[in-house]
Amino acid sequence: MTQPDRIHLITRRSVLLTMAGSLAALSGCGGGGGAVAGLSSGGTGSFTSGTVTGLGSIIVNGIRYDDSAASVLTRDDGTAFGQPLNVGMVVSVQGSAVTPATSATAPATATAYRISVGSEWLGPVQAIDTVANRLTLLGATVDVLATTVFAGSAVRLADVVAGRDYVEIYGYVDLATGHLQASRVEVGAKAPAAYRISGKVSGLDTAARTFALGPVAIQYTSSTTLPGSAWGNDSFVRVTLATPAAGSAWAATAVQLVSAPFPALDTRDDDGAELHGTITSFTSPSRFSVNGIVVDASQAQVTGTPALGADVEVQGHVSAGVIVASSVKTQSEAALQAQPFEFIGPVSALDTTARTFSLKGQAFRYTGSTSISATPWTTGATPTVQVEASLVDGEWIATEIQNAD
Repeated sequence: MTQPDRIHLITRRSVLLTMAGSLAALSGCGGGGGAVAGLSSGGTGSFTSGTVTGLGSIIVNGIRYDDSAASVLTRDDGTAFGQPLNVGMVVSVQGSAVTPATSATAPATATAYRISVGSEWLGPVQAIDTVANRLTLLGATVDVLATTVFAGSAVRLADVVAGRDYVEIYGYVDLATGHLQASRVEVGAKAPAAYRISGKVSGLDTAARTFALGPVAIQYTSSTTLPGSAWGNDSFVRVTLATPAAGSAWAATAVQLVSAPFPALDTRDDDGAELHGTITSFTSPSRFSVNGIVVDASQAQVTGTPALGADVEVQGHVSAGVIVASSVKTQSEAALQAQPFEFIGPVSALDTTARTFSLKGQAFRYTGSTSISATPWTTGATPTVQVEASLVDGEWIATEIQNAD
């Protein structure tokens, strides 16, 4: 691990230690709301929304959530997700209060009760640009970062074939550009039953029943499932599309407003909250939405300049369906590209000659510059370790291996 990476990691741990202390303080506050298993009537829980950046059980925003007994629900319809959670997926987690980290290198911990998970775009690959690190589907642009995880029939962007492959993409929509910033890309050659795209509505014509999401023209009919509440131009929506395209516009079978997942997760007032994503609506620097979740930043310490499409980290607590922020920090693309991944669990298939091993279903390679303090670390040993890793051309490279706390 380089010195800048080490500084980034220690700084992140320090923030989480502070956050965990704040959550513990919040647990003494009064509150109401629906019951969630294991929570009392006070504000003793946590809400976290962001990308899964590690396994063991899952690690989201630097918090290690035990999801072994959690209900995992599909974001858009509330049905069981039906597959394992994995790195790069975007989730919202309702859980217990956060327990502070026990050391500068250990994660804070909590127990997940309910998890909502969902991808953002789904469709056929039309074009690949390995120079600009982009792909196109349904006429829309997907930006691929160094930290974007590929799965299925591809491990890197260069493996994806336009005109053959279909992709399901997790990530965050930048409504300033209309691009999707990909955190995970699942690639396969089998066509899905329907396509999906999200973005900001423009050019809505209720008489002609047409609108657009960026470059994507969409037609809806009297049989299209529409939002139950008001929607219009500038609304952030997810749209399910019939396949193939109908004429010059895609035929929508459902239009859904993107909103906070609090009702589905039974999130409670006074629950501590940490949120990562892009600003999807912007009223002012003190009032905006992140991934459809309203943020009140009027009393927050703000670092950077919040704006539509900006990537932000928000810390605070839940109150009446709003995140009341104590801090808001904008993130640069460079910081996102440097995001470390973390895996915790027992090692298997360790080969000290080839310098490879497996952990949590992932294959890793380590090098002569990898910092290894885990013991024992011999062929055939199965220590339980904590691994910091980076993606390098689709391969997991361990930068640090130590015994898990």
